[in-house]
Amino acid sequence: MTRQSFHEGLKQLNEEILRMGSMVVEAVDLSTQSLFKGDRSLANAVIAGDDDINELNLWIEGKCLSLQAQQQPVARDLRLLHTCLLVSLHLERIGDLAVNISKIAKRLERTSGAEPYMELLRKMSAQALEVLRQGIKSFADRDARLANSLAEIDEPIDEMYKEILGRLLHPKEEEASSAEWATHIALASRYIERIADQVVDMGERIDFLVTGHLDGKYFDNDPDQRFGE
Repeated sequence: MTRQSFHEGLKQLNEEILRMGSMVVEAVDLSTQSLFKGDRSLANAVIAGDDDINELNLWIEGKCLSLQAQQQPVARDLRLLHTCLLVSLHLERIGDLAVNISKIAKRLERTSGAEPYMELLRKMSAQALEVLRQGIKSFADRDARLANSLAEIDEPIDEMYKEILGRLLHPKEEEASSAEWATHIALASRYIERIADQVVDMGERIDFLVTGHLDGKYFDNDPDQRFGE
């Protein structure tokens, strides 16, 4: 493999990560819409489309390993391969979480006390989608500052998740519901919260791509170890 074909491979890899990001954003958006609308057709579309996300994740993994084996890259090129491998894994997991939300949407029954929870879930999902879009943007733009801000954008989601759990544990009389219904709401909120957490973890890897720094906890000795320019 020539250096030119190697860099063409890196360019293709970058493009496929962004395409996968777009697919995952759509999956999360449709899955949460299916939850709020009770739309089984949307839920089924997300579940069926997850195979495409999984296949793309496997292609990206194979491409990363192939490029690394053929060129033995160093510094920024090595960091890009490492980051693409992990970002695609995080995106694949987010796709799985969207499938989980869709499955709940197909089982969840609407009750008279549902709306207060649905309103919180709508806010959570809107914020989670914003975190996801910003995470993908930070990769596209190689923006370490944006990548490091994802945890702050995620904070309201964590608070809303705690609020939902608290209300489920101590419901008002008009919000009383069955254990099965409450479990579905708890799981849906957990999956949305995990989507944002996955993006925050992804941001740490994007910061590594841009700066070459990883947290000292990953090393036995030098906490300021840097992986080339």
